[in-house]
Amino acid sequence: MEAGRSRPRMRESFTAAIPIGAVCYEARSSGILIRSRMPIMNKPVALVQRLGDRCGGLLWRAGLVASGIPALLLAAGTPAPTSAAPRAVNGLPPWSRGYLYIHHISTGRGNANYLVFPDGTTMLIDAGETDPKYAESAPPLKAFPPVPDGRHSAAYWIADYIRQFAPAGRPVKLDYALITHFHGDHMGTITPDRPMSPTGAYRLTGIAELAELIPVTTLVDRVAPTYDYPVDLRKCAAPGGPLGSNGLSLANYLNFADYRLKHGQAVVGLKPGALDQIRLEQPAAFANFHIRNIASNGIIWTGARDETRYYIPKGAETACDFDENPYSTVLTFTYGRFRYYSGGDIPGVPDEGDSSWRDVETPVSAVVGPVDVMLLDQHGKSDAVNENILRNLAPRVMVEENWLSTMPGKEAVNRMASKALYPGQRDVFSIGMAAETRAEIGPIMDSIYKSYGGHVVVRVAPGGDQYEVFVLDDKNGRREVIKKFGPYQSK
Repeated sequence: MEAGRSRPRMRESFTAAIPIGAVCYEARSSGILIRSRMPIMNKPVALVQRLGDRCGGLLWRAGLVASGIPALLLAAGTPAPTSAAPRAVNGLPPWSRGYLYIHHISTGRGNANYLVFPDGTTMLIDAGETDPKYAESAPPLKAFPPVPDGRHSAAYWIADYIRQFAPAGRPVKLDYALITHFHGDHMGTITPDRPMSPTGAYRLTGIAELAELIPVTTLVDRVAPTYDYPVDLRKCAAPGGPLGSNGLSLANYLNFADYRLKHGQAVVGLKPGALDQIRLEQPAAFANFHIRNIASNGIIWTGARDETRYYIPKGAETACDFDENPYSTVLTFTYGRFRYYSGGDIPGVPDEGDSSWRDVETPVSAVVGPVDVMLLDQHGKSDAVNENILRNLAPRVMVEENWLSTMPGKEAVNRMASKALYPGQRDVFSIGMAAETRAEIGPIMDSIYKSYGGHVVVRVAPGGDQYEVFVLDDKNGRREVIKKFGPYQSK
């Protein structure tokens, strides 16, 4: 190209996309049919990427072009790229080898964490989708609005997020997907409008839908493949059983897991106490990165080797309407000096008259010890985030994944802010917040909260000595950086 001259930009417009199915859109460009899982907007496009063969034909996704290269439309049967391309993403530095990224994805409908390990191994923790009518049945609770909008499911937006931030130059996939426990805001909820999977074996919601959009190599949950603890979950989830709507959602998840098992796809239970059951593809390259399974099913690591103990006594629950939360999986992620804690919905503040074992946080925190970043248990509600876990973990950064106006609880916020429990500064980042919640709790929130909405990304530098926190806009699919904090020094 001659100096001083720029190559003319080739432009091509798509006709407006129209829905042709639950997760399909159709548009035409110069007479060529394109099908996509996302609406194809009427804007310049110069690259389309084939994503798969669902929607009754080829599946395409529109992307943006660099350097003015003309649009390339792939014909049926033509090999297509299935990996992410290198790019700077809206101010968030793209993942590169040696970095640990922990994405807390905001959908307004439940938990979802996407992790990219130092060697590029990927993991998802939870893919929640709540029933939008749940809050209507329990006033004065108010559910958050779906973000970026309610036109698509939470799984759709989680998959879209993963595609945007997946490691470049490799297939977009999940090496591991962990469901911490069997509640809809972590695994997906069945409602009458949820479509059937093309397999005919289960309906599409939460993790079951996400696995249709992003390949999952290994599915992990707290009790696979037997699903018999603390009671027989298959019997509890049977039609007409006592679990109500969550029983339908649990039954759907079990159908999804069974389908995978029958077709040779890995489904495993998390082993309490195990070190690196979830492991890097290249562990020798990053010998200072480890994942410890702290607890699952009320069985907690003792802190010695892989030994465990039954903290919740066997036989403590015998009825189908038991509370899933205390049986959540708990893990820590260690990279050099950096440590991250994820505890699902384990509780820590039993109600009066409850069994003492409903405080799972205290024995868990005793073996976990200090961490740098803590994902708040139970969405930061008042029955969790107790004094002992805060004192023992002493997190510099806390992340809250919430979707309801009772999250966080006032008592939990007061504990989080208390320097009597542990000294020093602490920063809290929430993926959302109801205005009435802030008004009820008061100005103490502003003393520790650094953001009240948006995707929260923890970016750990190679070796783990320091990390940064980015807050991304969750109001659209561009996900620009709106705030940056750090660098923080790891402990």
